[in-house]
Amino acid sequence: MLDADADPGRRAWVACPSCDDGCMTCANQKTCDLHWQYLLASEARLLFLQCPVCMRRRWHDSRCGVGGERPDYDPLWVFATYHGDAA
Repeated sequence: MLDADADPGRRAWVACPSCDDGCMTCANQKTCDLHWQYLLASEARLLFLQCPVCMRRRWHDSRCGVGGERPDYDPLWVFATYHGDAA
């Protein structure tokens, strides 16, 4: 099911690991008209994405900017805070 926060105006050009079809444009890290994902949320350099084809949601480390993986990092908590579900 498509996430309620999915907006075609907020996209990230990151290949989906589930739908990888060997596109040469994506392999060359160029902007591809077919292979993009909805940008649902972000936390520092981490992006929460949803693929419009397989609907899989996942966190992606963009490796751009400050920060890094924290040992206490809980992606479900971060997701819940963006949706107002945090306890």
